[in-house]
Amino acid sequence: MKIAVVVAFALWIAASPAAAQVGIGGQTAVHFLKSAPTSSPLSVNNGRPSFGWQLYFFLDGRVTEHVTAMSNISVTDNEYLNFDLVAIRLTNLTPLGLNVEAGKVDVPFGNLGERRFPRRNPLFGLPLMYEYRTALPDHLTTEAEVLANQGQGRGMRLLDLGLYDLGGVLFGSWGIVDYAVAVTNGTISTTSYSGEVSNSDVAKVIRLAVTPMTGLTIGAAYTWGAYLEEPTSPPPGTVNVNSYKQKAVEIDVEFSRGHAVLYGQAVYNIWPVPFDTGNENLNVLGYYLEGKFTVIPRLYLALRFSGLQFGHATLGNSTGPWDYDVTEWEGGAGYFAERDVLIKLVRRETRIHGGSWPKDNLTVLQLTVAY
Repeated sequence: MKIAVVVAFALWIAASPAAAQVGIGGQTAVHFLKSAPTSSPLSVNNGRPSFGWQLYFFLDGRVTEHVTAMSNISVTDNEYLNFDLVAIRLTNLTPLGLNVEAGKVDVPFGNLGERRFPRRNPLFGLPLMYEYRTALPDHLTTEAEVLANQGQGRGMRLLDLGLYDLGGVLFGSWGIVDYAVAVTNGTISTTSYSGEVSNSDVAKVIRLAVTPMTGLTIGAAYTWGAYLEEPTSPPPGTVNVNSYKQKAVEIDVEFSRGHAVLYGQAVYNIWPVPFDTGNENLNVLGYYLEGKFTVIPRLYLALRFSGLQFGHATLGNSTGPWDYDVTEWEGGAGYFAERDVLIKLVRRETRIHGGSWPKDNLTVLQLTVAY
């Protein structure tokens, strides 16, 4: 019913006299997949073969030359309707070429861009650091809980899926340099589809990107902000969660030459944690390298290697990595039956380096249509 209402509203707008000012589009993807039948958090449907689907709907309205309203809506086979992006953009309002975007915005951290959507994603999933849940929850915790969560996929992600959050962004360009400054409700690890505020702080993001030559863009960003959820009642010792700031720095690259394109990103992140035994800094390095090569005009091959490497910490009277390292290979091929009809066959191999977890794998056949 929610989907029908959104579609009916979009069609009504398109039929209005101002239709020329409205842009409507979308992507629909259906897939058949089979994962390893393991107890790992990476196993899908307990390893049973299954079908699934995704729908993305884009609706933009240009009010004036300098004012645009934008929205991205997503629905998956769990039937939850998510308003990923709902924002107003003001462009070129000053001689400096400054632009402002406010609402539920795309957080300017990294270079994922349109590769979050199935038509532009050469593979099936997102890089590991966007999807895998670490052992650290976003609330006040204990050493025992973190140790029990190792390899379980119960805590925060390093980067929370597509990175949309409520806030504002100031952005623009100066020659070969692009810049962005953002303030949002949550940190890069605690963005939320509901947009709820969990503490009294806001996250801050600064990003710069430079394009020194055609086909090469190098970017970097830094972010900081309180990530812990404020408890409903004061905990013992009255811990001020707003003084524990998540800090992360990233660097990313995009390079294209001829029929090949390469993407990469590395993120170093620190979560300061107030344990009963004292404060501890839990750090993690996330990374991925992704390449795509067009063999013939309709056929491409793609490969991605990504991972999470956890730093050492003293937990439970022992010192070692505070979570199990994870590595993942994902490779596949895509064939365009038509310009916006893409068929993909993807294989993913994932390894949790700790405990007794077996190797995980996933095989996917996906059909995507853009319109």
